[in-house]
Amino acid sequence: MFEAFVLVCLIGTPLSDQNCEQLADTRGPYMTNDRCLARVYEIKQELHLYRPNMEARAYRCDEFTPKTEKQRT
Repeated sequence: MFEAFVLVCLIGTPLSDQNCEQLADTRGPYMTNDRCLARVYEIKQELHLYRPNMEARAYRCDEFTPKTEKQRT
């Protein structure tokens, strides 16, 4: 399973922590890398609707590792 992440930055600015942020997809995880990539492209296409001054600069699909809760003893 894979999780989608997209790096978005202010249009026309250099790549830096002040100008960029990482968006984590909330719909996933996805069963295949191809489905994850399809979601990345969907985020890229819709970005102007939610962040009009931002542009996608990079993406990644990481293998999903479920977070486990520690049990109290």
